[in-house]
Amino acid sequence: MRPVRILTTAALSSLALGMGAATVHADTRPTLTVTPNPATAGSSVSLALNGGCDASTVTASSGAFTGSVVLSAGSNGTYRGTGTVRRDARAGSHTITIACPNGGPSSFTFTVRATSSPSPSPSPNPSMGARGGLGGSVTDMDSTKIWAGAALVTVAAAGTTLVLRRRAKH
Repeated sequence: MRPVRILTTAALSSLALGMGAATVHADTRPTLTVTPNPATAGSSVSLALNGGCDASTVTASSGAFTGSVVLSAGSNGTYRGTGTVRRDARAGSHTITIACPNGGPSSFTFTVRATSSPSPSPSPNPSMGARGGLGGSVTDMDSTKIWAGAALVTVAAAGTTLVLRRRAKH
């Protein structure tokens, strides 16, 4: 009976904290992150808005974009969307206006840099990509290592189950 009481208390506490966080989130001053910044004309940019709004979607517009960008609310309260910078956007600072349905507009700036010379064309026989992270650095993985890892995970799960059952009995 005790685990049920603990889980119920935890769930209600999380719900109360979540509702309080949503209220605080709606009252905070918004911040907008544009990636990459500066952007190149004709490229895509990712927009992330934190705070200042409490709606399911938000609209971002700029004269440098090919059209309005709809930002959708994520699970953590951050609104995200992707826009495209016009190919003929002039280099320099541009304004992004955020329109929230239940709040006032907010303005932010981002930079468009001058287009650089065209990049060289790829070779007809490209090599393998860069090895980054653990996935790219492990080259000699075989079935013995995979089975050994699976056995370690199984032993850990069995040990955890045994400890939890002993605690429940006492």
